[in-house]
Parts: sequence; C-alpha cells; structure tokens
Amino acid sequence: MAGKSIIPITNSQADAIKAVAELGKTVVEEGGQLARCIGKVLGTAPQDAVGIVLGDPLHFVRTAIALKYEERITKILQDRNVKETQPVSPSLAIPLLRAAYDENRPELQDLWAKLIAAAMDPSRSGRVRLSFVDALKQFDPLDAIVLKARYEQQGDLSPCPRDFLAKQWNRTPDEIELSAQNLQRLGCIRSSQTVEPIGWANFYITTYGRALVSVCSG
Repeated sequence: MAGKSIIPITNSQADAIKAVAELGKTVVEEGGQLARCIGKVLGTAPQDAVGIVLGDPLHFVRTAIALKYEERITKILQDRNVKETQPVSPSLAIPLLRAAYDENRPELQDLWAKLIAAAMDPSRSGRVRLSFVDALKQFDPLDAIVLKARYEQQGDLSPCPRDFLAKQWNRTPDEIELSAQNLQRLGCIRSSQTVEPIGWANFYITTYGRALVSVCSG
C-alpha cells in the first residue's frame, strides 16, 4: 500500500498557524487572569465564574479593564488599612462587576473601584446598596464630579451652586444643570424652589447621594 504524500505548507501558512496558536494561548491566559480577578471579589474561583458574571463567550476582551481595577482596588484597600476582605454576595457582585468591566472612562472607573472595594471591606460592606450599581450605570463623568463637589460643599454657594461649580470646573452653567437634573432623576440631588434664583441654579445633595459618595470616599 502506497504511503500518503505529505503536502508541504508555505511560509505564510506556517505564520498563520503560529498566529492562531499564540492567540489561543493569549485567550487562555487572559481568561485565567480575569477568573482570578472575579474570584477575589466572589471569594472563590469556579471554572465558570467568568461566564456567570459576564455572560458572554468574549469575556477575555475585558481582561485589561479587570486588571486595572485589581490594581486600584488593592491600593484602595491598602490605603484603608483593610487586612482581610470578605466575599461579596453573588447577588451584588455579579451586577457590580458586569457594570464595572463595561466602563472605560477614568472618572467613573474610580467610583466603580471604590464601590467594589467597599463591598469587599467588612467595615463598609453593609452600606453598599444594590441600587448604587443601577445609579452609577447611568452616570456621565461630569455627574460624578458634580455630586462629589456638592458632597464636599453642602452649604449655600455664591452666586448659586450651578454657577459656582461651572466656574470651578471650567464648564458652562447648562452642563452643570444637565448633570444636576440627571442626578435628581437618580435620587442623588434635589433642586430648590424656595431660593432665588429658583430651579436648577440651586440644588443640594440628598441623603441617598451622601450615602453613595460616603461609601465610595477615601
């Protein structure tokens, strides 16, 4: 019986095979890194942890974001002198991580990192509400700035909070007002109808808004 002939492959085909092999190795390594990040928050690292949290087969593309969060969260916990963390309930951890890993804007990533760290911190975890996740998902970067500024300066501002913050952050009054309106919709800010000028020129942080900023502070 005649032996089968071996068909030689070209250099370009060899390069393609090598590239596919390297991609497969990268996907496996990145998937493992992502599982490790998620496992730290959940307190375990089951093989399907990534799929459960992210819910799609392309979870490895979020690995770079996850690793950035891991660095930030580690530093936050170190700065807070947290010696031991606690596992986060899946009912909170899954929506929290899904939302955080979909965000690449630095101003909001900072808030997500602090919220995740708070959920892992035994002294703060009881103050982390599931509704905070839904609220942060609807934030724009300027909303985070406005809310934090109003938390730090809770009294009357001259000539009014809108114009004061617009000048402080080099923004237009309309931009500040739009953020205040969105924050009001989310329960973080209330407007004043009793102080001149009325409406959205004057606005104050709510109890809910203070709770959200407080748990993410430090």
